[in-house]
Amino acid sequence: MKNRLEYLYQGDGRSAWWFRTCLLAFDIATIGYFLFTATAEIDVSLLVIDLIIGALILADMAARAWIAKKRLLFLFSLTTLTDLIVLASLLAPLIIGSNLGFLRILRVLRLVRSFRLVERLDSATKGFPINQRVIVAAVNLLAFIFVVTSMVWVWEHDRNEDMKTYVDALYFTITTLTTTGFGDITLTDRFGRLLTIGIMIFGIGFFLNLLQAIYRPSKVEQTCTECGLSLHDHDASHCKHCGSVIYIETKGQT
Repeated sequence: MKNRLEYLYQGDGRSAWWFRTCLLAFDIATIGYFLFTATAEIDVSLLVIDLIIGALILADMAARAWIAKKRLLFLFSLTTLTDLIVLASLLAPLIIGSNLGFLRILRVLRLVRSFRLVERLDSATKGFPINQRVIVAAVNLLAFIFVVTSMVWVWEHDRNEDMKTYVDALYFTITTLTTTGFGDITLTDRFGRLLTIGIMIFGIGFFLNLLQAIYRPSKVEQTCTECGLSLHDHDASHCKHCGSVIYIETKGQT
């Protein structure tokens, strides 16, 4: 059983690829559900769905913990900690008996798990001229946008008359992140202003990181014929790993 799980989570076969793809689809579906129900009132149907999702997440965590070679490191990893936060938000209504809408947005941290899975699905992007650094930078920016937008929406939808839909929250996040700031939607309460400052400080960093990855990548892909090292500096003439001569096409500095 353990060998089978190791193959499904870490293997390169077709069934392993489909298994991880299904996990990714599950994550995307649960994230959509979490966003849709972030401000909804708790009822029996939502509790049942929450418990089912929680059970599946717990089973996934247990399986990954079982096959982990360093379990202590696994337990304190970012992926595991975010899953534990998600589980806590799912169980909180049963213990406290209230919606805790602001706590429910923490479930969007499930994005961290989804993006880790995306990185493992390398075979899905083979044949496409996409730099892995660009993918990671784009994923980080999207994760930041979705998490912050959810915070803005849940916190402001009943305090700010301009925040009527989730799209309004997304619009505010994007205009703030890009420093456009049209001013038609503003956050006037104290927490909202602090959140706006956080969006500008951290969001610009994620945005610039993506632009740098697209227009000025730090490495170029060129596999060394001797040792197989695939990433090299743009101006490299020899492989740093084995010293062999490599040929990298470049237009030079402008």
